[in-house]
Amino acid sequence: MSKNIIIQTQNLTKYYGKSRGIENLNLEIFQGEIFGLLGPNGAGKTTTVRVFLDLIRKNSGDAKIFNLDIHQNSTEIRQRTAYLPGELGLYQNKTARKNLKFLLGLYENNFSMNRIEELAEIFSLELDRKVKELSKGNKQKIGIILALAPEVELLILDEPTSGLDPLITTEFYNILHKQQKETGSTVLLSSHLLGEVERVAHRVGIIREGSIVEVATIQQLKNMAMKEIKVEFKTKAALQEFSGKIPTTILDSVIMNETHASFMISRENLSQLLNLLSQSELVDIDITSPALEDIFLKYYKMEVKA
Repeated sequence: MSKNIIIQTQNLTKYYGKSRGIENLNLEIFQGEIFGLLGPNGAGKTTTVRVFLDLIRKNSGDAKIFNLDIHQNSTEIRQRTAYLPGELGLYQNKTARKNLKFLLGLYENNFSMNRIEELAEIFSLELDRKVKELSKGNKQKIGIILALAPEVELLILDEPTSGLDPLITTEFYNILHKQQKETGSTVLLSSHLLGEVERVAHRVGIIREGSIVEVATIQQLKNMAMKEIKVEFKTKAALQEFSGKIPTTILDSVIMNETHASFMISRENLSQLLNLLSQSELVDIDITSPALEDIFLKYYKMEVKA
């Protein structure tokens, strides 16, 4: 993967009056990667995307796309970018086909009608039905085709699978991954669903309260996770002996009852724990890794408590 930077921000900040949109957001997205921007509603994902495309103006900080200033060079950036907004505006009295031809015609580069037909068939979209007659999911398919049909260097997709059924969602991610691999384009994918993004993303950035709190690959996120340990000892005395040996500072979420114990421990302390357990009288031991969703949610504990 090339390390050319396609999107770069420094302390990017946007407020709506006194309400925070994004604050001191720092991010780098490289050429040829699919980057997942993850966070719940209100975290600042859509604000970030809209500032990138100069649809709303920043208050402070800097941002560049293709090494171009997002405000001064917004027209050139948009010509090189396909954008699927979270709320797609379409001409309700026109057919899906006419909407696609008109909106794709706004690009200076050519688009293939054959590609539109091909994608419509894959997603089972009736091109000659008026938009007002379509379900939410079928309207979203129009947006998906708008993003996938043109030949561009950057795709910015804001909650692209909203309203899609699971089969269409899977098909979309398959096509996105294949197309990105073939063209070498860069993808910024905004979502609150980590389970979807992990299918295709090379890296993810977790956004909380308008700021990036973590950037990592999926594997790095997994490696950050604590292990959950459940142990059954032969006797209460064996459990008590173990609890007297293990430093409590390396354990989290400790529960001990009769001959059973459960707790969380970091990977770096796992070998020390296993060494102590090997000296104990055990009936059973179970070691599991938390789901990625649980890792994601740990960054929002402060919000939940608040």
